[in-house]
Amino acid sequence: MEFSCPEKQNFTIYSKSGCPNCTNVKKILKEKYFLFTEINCDEYILEDKDRFLKFIEDITKITYKTFPMVFYNGKFVGGLTQTSEFINKLLLSFEECF
Repeated sequence: MEFSCPEKQNFTIYSKSGCPNCTNVKKILKEKYFLFTEINCDEYILEDKDRFLKFIEDITKITYKTFPMVFYNGKFVGGLTQTSEFINKLLLSFEECF
């Protein structure tokens, strides 16, 4: 099984079904009009969870086992809390341009 890599532009969310934090991070991104790609990881987890987590570790350079796993422009941001903080900083930097 091949795993999908994070997109090089915008947000990429690795999510799983029934995950409230995954739902919340998508809601925040939609409310702030950010584009994102969602990668549902249910099949990855069922078929080869350990290999999937190793794939994520290879990309992030840290051990990360919780959902969502959020990336921005191909770089790891974190989960719900880290993404919410990141979005707030990103929006502040946009406001400073005007």
